[in-house]
Amino acid sequence: MGLGLPIPELAAQDTTGGGTKDQARLVFNVNAGYAAGVRGWRVTGQPLIDDAVLDPILIDTLTLARRIRPALTFGVKAIYFAGDHLGVHGEAQLLGLGFEDSCARTTATASARNAAVCSSINNADHSGSAVLVGGGLIYRINSRGTISPFARVGLGTVISTQSSVLTIGRFPNADGELVDVEVYPDESTTQLSGAGTLGLGFTAVIAPGYQLRWEVTDRIVGVRGISGPTMQDRTPARTSVSYRHVFGIEVGFDVVLERRRGRRY
Repeated sequence: MGLGLPIPELAAQDTTGGGTKDQARLVFNVNAGYAAGVRGWRVTGQPLIDDAVLDPILIDTLTLARRIRPALTFGVKAIYFAGDHLGVHGEAQLLGLGFEDSCARTTATASARNAAVCSSINNADHSGSAVLVGGGLIYRINSRGTISPFARVGLGTVISTQSSVLTIGRFPNADGELVDVEVYPDESTTQLSGAGTLGLGFTAVIAPGYQLRWEVTDRIVGVRGISGPTMQDRTPARTSVSYRHVFGIEVGFDVVLERRRGRRY
C-alpha cells in the first residue's frame, strides 16, 4: 500500500569520489608556468690574446661559464584517455632557454683590451626562444573524483633559435667604437636537441566540462656546450651535448571535449 512518500532516485545520488560522476576522455589544455635556471657549460684556462700588443704578447686566461636563466613558459596539450587510468598526450611548449654568461680573468696581464672583453661578457644576457614538441603517456587515479592526481612521461624535440655556444666580447677602439671579439664562433643559430619530460600533478573539476590542472615538471633538455679551451683564431670550438634537468611549475586550464557519462545504479 502506498504511503504517498517520494522515493529518491539512486541514480541522482553522488558521493565523494563518486561512481556517478562524469569522466574526462578527451581534454584540451592551455597552460603557463615558470622554469628554474640551471647550469650550462664552464671552461677554465681559455686564452685571450691582445693582438694589438706584440712585444711582449699579452695573453690572459679566462674562466667562462654559461647558464640557462629562469623563464616563463606557455603551452598547449591534447590528452586522450581510452580507459579509466592510462592515456596519451601530445604537447607544444614554448620555453625560454635564454642564457647568461660569466667571465673572470684567472691569469691577468696589463691588457686593458682583454679586461674590457671579459667585462663585456660577464653578466651578459642572451634572450632566446625554444619550442618543445613531443608526446607520451599519462596515468591518472580517481578519474571520476573532483580531485584526480596524475603522472606523465614524454619524449620530444627542442627547436631553439639561440646558439648555446656563440660567445662574443667587445672592447672600445681608439674612436670609442665597440669592436667584437669572437671567443667561441658558431655559424649555426637554429639548433635541435632531444628532450624528455616527467610530470606529477592533479586536476580539479571547477564546473561541468572544465578543470584546473597543476603540475610539477622536470624537463631533461639537451644543451650543446664548450668542451674545453680553443685558440683565438676562429677555429671551431670543441663541443658536446649534455642533458640538464630544468625543473618547473605549470598551472593550466582544461576544456573537456568528450566525457564518459557516470554509471547508474
